[in-house]
Amino acid sequence: MPVPSEDVPCSLTTHNFSTQIIDKTVLFQVLQMNGQVYIWIGDESASLSNLSVGIPGVQGQNGAATCIFGSSGDQSRELSEKLSSRLKKQVWVSFNTTDDILTTPGIIQALIQEIRQKPDKF
Repeated sequence: MPVPSEDVPCSLTTHNFSTQIIDKTVLFQVLQMNGQVYIWIGDESASLSNLSVGIPGVQGQNGAATCIFGSSGDQSRELSEKLSSRLKKQVWVSFNTTDDILTTPGIIQALIQEIRQKPDKF
């Protein structure tokens, strides 16, 4: 039996931006999907060393997040949980750059600023 072929519009959009923190360029890539968003944070090495997913809570309850692969207590899990509540959708995060007291606050600030300035990209 032949499979019907229907034109289905693409529901994936990408958004790229970067920020300079101290002497390091941090790259961001956002893949917006139907009801969810994937955010990759890294550098020119373009590695994928971890992945976490967060889901928003319902009726005032806290959301939840889990690490899919990589270290379990990393920044990707924390960000996916917070962003899923903020964006009210499922959020996948892969944080692939230095996680320290000097760079991480600047990375998070750049991401939050981009979300505020371009909410349609998230």
